[in-house]
Amino acid sequence: MAIKKSKPRIPSGKKPTQIMSPLAKKPALLKLDDSRKANRYFVLFFFILTVVLYGNTIFNKWAVDDNFVTHNEVVKKGFKAIPEIFSTFYINQSGNLGSLSSDYRPIVKLTFIIEYQLWGEKPVRSHLINILLYFWLSTILFFILRRLLRNYNILFPFLITVIFMAHPVHTEVVASLKNRDELIAFLCGLGGLHFFLKYADTKKIRFSFYAMIVFFIGYLSKSSILPFLAVYPLVLYFFTDMNPKKLIYIFFSIFLVFLVAYYLPRLFLPHPTRVKSFIENPLYFEKNFWIRLGTGLLSLWFYLKILVWPHPLVFYYGYNMIPVTGLGNFWVLLSLTIHLGLLIYAFRKFREKHLLSFAILYYFITIAMYANIVVPVVGIVGERFVFAASLGFCITVIYFLFKLFRTDPKSLTIEFNERAKIIVVIFLLMIPCTAMTIHRNRQWRNFFDLYRADIRDLNNSVKANIEYGEFLMSTVYQDKNYQQTGNVNEFKQQVIISHFRRALQLYPSDYKTLNDLATVYINFTEKPDSAFFFLKQAIELNPDFQPAWVNLALAYRKKQNIDSAMYCYERILKVNPKELNAIFKLADLYFDKGDVAKAFQMNEDVMKSNPDLDIPYFNIGFYYISLGDTNTCIKYWEQAARKRITYEVCMNLSGVFRAKGDMDKANYYYSTGMDEARRMKKLEGK
Repeated sequence: MAIKKSKPRIPSGKKPTQIMSPLAKKPALLKLDDSRKANRYFVLFFFILTVVLYGNTIFNKWAVDDNFVTHNEVVKKGFKAIPEIFSTFYINQSGNLGSLSSDYRPIVKLTFIIEYQLWGEKPVRSHLINILLYFWLSTILFFILRRLLRNYNILFPFLITVIFMAHPVHTEVVASLKNRDELIAFLCGLGGLHFFLKYADTKKIRFSFYAMIVFFIGYLSKSSILPFLAVYPLVLYFFTDMNPKKLIYIFFSIFLVFLVAYYLPRLFLPHPTRVKSFIENPLYFEKNFWIRLGTGLLSLWFYLKILVWPHPLVFYYGYNMIPVTGLGNFWVLLSLTIHLGLLIYAFRKFREKHLLSFAILYYFITIAMYANIVVPVVGIVGERFVFAASLGFCITVIYFLFKLFRTDPKSLTIEFNERAKIIVVIFLLMIPCTAMTIHRNRQWRNFFDLYRADIRDLNNSVKANIEYGEFLMSTVYQDKNYQQTGNVNEFKQQVIISHFRRALQLYPSDYKTLNDLATVYINFTEKPDSAFFFLKQAIELNPDFQPAWVNLALAYRKKQNIDSAMYCYERILKVNPKELNAIFKLADLYFDKGDVAKAFQMNEDVMKSNPDLDIPYFNIGFYYISLGDTNTCIKYWEQAARKRITYEVCMNLSGVFRAKGDMDKANYYYSTGMDEARRMKKLEGK
């Protein structure tokens, strides 16, 4: 007779108590501990990989556009500049070629201000922070991917992250200090996604507010976070069971945050002044939709190409690296076919929430704002523009790699042979990617290394040729041999001239480059006649372009044609009567011509309108010493020194007092001048 075991009776109103031995608890605790331990190993691996890939950037200095965020006077104010960066434009420059004020990115500047306040201006620390941001970003990306792909083998999101980290196309973002804004924007985009996923999992509304705050901070770093407006609903649709109504709520809540971030600065900022340049993007001036569409499709083809084969990588593109073209171009038609096919596939697989559908749509969303079809992009294309979009490409690569070896990425256990094959392929991909990344980092070491490395691949870029020519000109001005003798290495002369001429060959109507080339002939060669040809073309293209008139006056003066030089300065003053440099130069010409009274009068008029300015006192002192009146010269030069201490006026005063035998004053002004020279050198060094 079988004996049945009776269930223990449970008093009514009480829940059954789970009886568990101490040993029964250990497996759960071990599993939790193992998970935490595994996470630490993942984080350690990503840190080591980041150091391997980008550790050599800590030896870099400053390069292209870094002056926007560091190595400038605003950042050097430290914490005192915080109110200024939150109340002014990101770019705020003025010079003889005009003023430039645009964009609003206070968060990225804030990071550099904090750096400067804590450590001073040390590019090593700045590059180290970029490395840490990339490590942090990559780690967060992995954990988000693991959450999205929680039904997949852990190897799948891990390899996606590894390929993403090692892709050489990211070198511009990490190695360039200016592009820290891209790092922070993408990091904040991922941070917002993390909080929205927490909201989807826990239904706690506070996480959605956290997401909106992080998005707001990201937008104040750079508007490249904008695609996340659509990325958030896309991710939540594919990887959660969230109600479609809530997806709409999330989109509109983030859109509202965007509107606040976009319009709030416009309440206190002046109107931006950024002149659209043909050499940056000809599409600024193109009204034909089919031309914009064709060039846009060519831009999309470029992005796919550098994701598949990231070579060559260069610091700038612009006109004429990407041809402006319509639809009757083979590469445009190929791009149209590929992208249309991808979109059709993505929409066909959309309802079944296929991973490739997500990867394709994510790629299109994050690259769309850089396609040049709706809004032209500065530089036409750029490697940094594909930074966030490259994630969609990496997901696709790993997906097809698993398919290649007929391995189910959702399988919790993958056979050793299949796993080994996949890892070997990844390792083989990592070798060239790592080598290319490390090599490219070295090229970003400083201006000269970057320009020299890239210029051979930028023969068709107007702006790149101009920038390299202007950079070489600046090195000549800083050369002590040139400052002392006025001599310039003939080979360097020819290199500078060749790059300006190449820019003009590509775009003959660039009056600024015509003026630059004329500057070379005036200052670096003994051929002022060659400058006339280019300056007259520049003035014909833009009659109000002041630097060309200044150079034309200088060329005439070198030819001893004082009347023509005077006409040039009078032409400048006719347009801008308060242009002090033109006034002083014209006064000097009157003095040279013998009209001493006119020269004195022009400087005295400036004294009345600008009583704190030292230059007219120095000029009049120079006139008096030229006339042999040393005592009156000293009187004016000492007044100039009281207005502002400069090395030049102190050395001149030291010289005249030494000639008069007054050694006390001679030594005083010499010492003061040397102190000022050391102070200026220290500022330049910072």
